[in-house]
Amino acid sequence: MIKMSIKIPASAFWIANRSRSQWLFPSLFIVSMLMTSFIASIPGRTQEKTMVITRFDQLPRGVRGFHQALTLAVRSGNIEKMREVLQMNELMPLINGQFIHDPVKHWRARSLDGSGREFLAALSEILELPPIKVMVKQQAIYIWPYFARVPLDKLTSSELVRLYRLGPVTKIAQMLKNNRYRHMQMSVGADGTWHSIEVTLGRLLENGSQKP
Repeated sequence: MIKMSIKIPASAFWIANRSRSQWLFPSLFIVSMLMTSFIASIPGRTQEKTMVITRFDQLPRGVRGFHQALTLAVRSGNIEKMREVLQMNELMPLINGQFIHDPVKHWRARSLDGSGREFLAALSEILELPPIKVMVKQQAIYIWPYFARVPLDKLTSSELVRLYRLGPVTKIAQMLKNNRYRHMQMSVGADGTWHSIEVTLGRLLENGSQKP
């Protein structure tokens, strides 16, 4: 057994115990994604810059590749195609703030028809909308749709029509009342890593009268 003094720097543990470092790296990666997604999910943070991306060529190459792959998977109508996109990540993206080992199985189980088609339908809607680039301490995060980070009371008439396409009228009306978007959204790193997705399926999509 290797004994270590408390005076040894924390970095030494990575060298002294390989098995521990192999466990610690993915754990820290998950924490990092969680913190990044949490930071990016809070509107109006200080020292934060945002920019709505209006052209596809404004996205970094990795983000463009991710968007194209995800769009193809969604348009296939087969949720199993999502596995190919998920495998582009080193780890699974956080789903509603949690690490899910098999997201496809999770989405199937929570869907009304058992196939996840309403999930693909909702995802296809936000993929057709522009993302917003959020800069926090020199780190760029791309969030779909841009509604997630803009004041809803500043939307134009055409933008409001696009917003109403995303969910039940009663739910959209509640978001407009609170001036905050509370619906499906996802965040992607500048290198194309899928960090997180927030999903509201099943009864919440079926019944817009429920509290968002």
